[in-house]
Amino acid sequence: MKTIDIVTRSMDGEPVTAVVYLAISQANLRAVFEAAGEDLRYAAFINNPEDAMRTPVSVLAVARDLDLPYETTRRHVGKLQARGLCRRAADGGVVIPQGVSTSPAAEAAMETLCQLTYRYVVDLAAIGVQAPARRKPVAPDLRRIASREAAYYVLNQVKLARTTVGLSLSTGLLLLAIIRANALHLLSDAERRQAHADGAFGLDVIVPDDMRRPITTYALATEIEMPYETARRQVGWLVEAGLCERRGKGLIVPARSLMRPEMLEAVSVNWAETQRFLAALGRLGIGPAQARKSLGRG
Repeated sequence: MKTIDIVTRSMDGEPVTAVVYLAISQANLRAVFEAAGEDLRYAAFINNPEDAMRTPVSVLAVARDLDLPYETTRRHVGKLQARGLCRRAADGGVVIPQGVSTSPAAEAAMETLCQLTYRYVVDLAAIGVQAPARRKPVAPDLRRIASREAAYYVLNQVKLARTTVGLSLSTGLLLLAIIRANALHLLSDAERRQAHADGAFGLDVIVPDDMRRPITTYALATEIEMPYETARRQVGWLVEAGLCERRGKGLIVPARSLMRPEMLEAVSVNWAETQRFLAALGRLGIGPAQARKSLGRG
């Protein structure tokens, strides 16, 4: 959610537009980074594939990739075009130009995203989740490649909500935001956090409902920059589907919902994807020790 927020703010847009932007960029550069060693060639911020190397992607392909309605995708692509963040190629496909990802706004976003990624590595290591890492980073500047790995990680998380729980992009973002808001306060309490980090998927591990802090629909819409009426309609669907419930004036995702088979499957797939992400960072030389050093923690 923080990564999407960073990208959203960098383009002065909304979360779904930010995800569409990331999906276009990934499609544009997929062929480049599938070549052996090419990902390391573009590790630093100043190293960025030229426009001629970018493969245009159709709006329909982006819609299918994100499981969004075509018209919705086209509307968000139009917003990106209006802001000068993507352009149409000769074949009708869309491309994120090189200049967009080398702008001062892009550099500031990448710097913030890298710091966020380093904190994530350190926080996971604090609860015993880490992957082996090279002793030295593969390059002095890893901002572009680290940001790229983080962006792809987020895209995979977004798609996870669709493939395991069957949620649309915007509804999946809402559900994640509710789960995060319900338990965010526990992160500052090491003892309680650890009590709900160990073990398998049993009810004794999942945070009890009375410890969850409800979030209002208005606060939810504000947090993820979604129109209130859109958030209200989709929250209604989540309540009807039994994935979240109302507590006073707010909303929680209760333990019984988190124990549903599709939610447990999402946790399992998410765990595997998180391990893959940490391993990818480790190969770059971004492990807990290096991340703490980059954050100035020794």
